[in-house]
Amino acid sequence: MQILIYILILLPFALVFYFAFKYSGYRKGNIVLHLDEWYKDHGKYVNAIEHELKRQGKEARYLGRFQFYIDGKHYMLNPVMERVGGVPVQRTILQPVKEG
Repeated sequence: MQILIYILILLPFALVFYFAFKYSGYRKGNIVLHLDEWYKDHGKYVNAIEHELKRQGKEARYLGRFQFYIDGKHYMLNPVMERVGGVPVQRTILQPVKEG
């Protein structure tokens, strides 16, 4: 009976942790960037992403329509706006596109 009570107490915390991690973008294969500036202009945002990827030693090219070609693989841009300590943060998540 005590085990069931412990499970019921810990389950909500485990679910919150799971969904917070899943939403954050840190999954296998994703590229997550935290840029120093906040970009409202899409063209400047894309240029900053390409610059950061090249600074990290990756070969990157923007294909248009939120798609990048990075080191021989296609990625889809997924910009996420969130608040950290009340301050808005722009997180850039590049998710691999499944071919086929």
